Amino acid sequence: MSQFHPPHQGSPYTPPAQGGPPAYAGHPAYVGYPVPQPQSSGLNPWVAGLLGALAGAMLTFIGMTLLPILFFGLLMGGPMGDEGFMGPPASRVDVAPDGSVSGLALAEALEEGYYEDVTCPNTPKVGTDVTTICDANDGFANMRVVVVFRGTDGRFGAADLFE
Repeated sequence: MSQFHPPHQGSPYTPPAQGGPPAYAGHPAYVGYPVPQPQSSGLNPWVAGLLGALAGAMLTFIGMTLLPILFFGLLMGGPMGDEGFMGPPASRVDVAPDGSVSGLALAEALEEGYYEDVTCPNTPKVGTDVTTICDANDGFANMRVVVVFRGTDGRFGAADLFE
């Protein structure tokens, strides 16, 4: 019962005629050229991210630790004192007219620092590089304190010797 009727040319339901419009070939700028591919950087993005995180951690470590050490250590006086390495500051004791120093006067001069219960022998003649060894306590342990005189005027430096 159906009869064949030729399709109406203007109908949207009609198939395209033979040799109809060409298939879509992409943007007109790419017609006839291969489609461009993204350029490879050669590094996996995950590896690049990990390297960036490690570099950031190292810079943070340097910024948080080494820079304050350098600032406060070098710019604020350095790690070296007058005597070379940092230690108790140079002190002074009264010298008798004959050039001697009593053990009691030297012990009192050492106790002005951080030493406690200091006992020192008498020093018969004070001069450059003359040494005396005193017994002391720093509040925690017994020790010996080496006292090195720096001249005839009573200036001295002290160094700890733990037993």
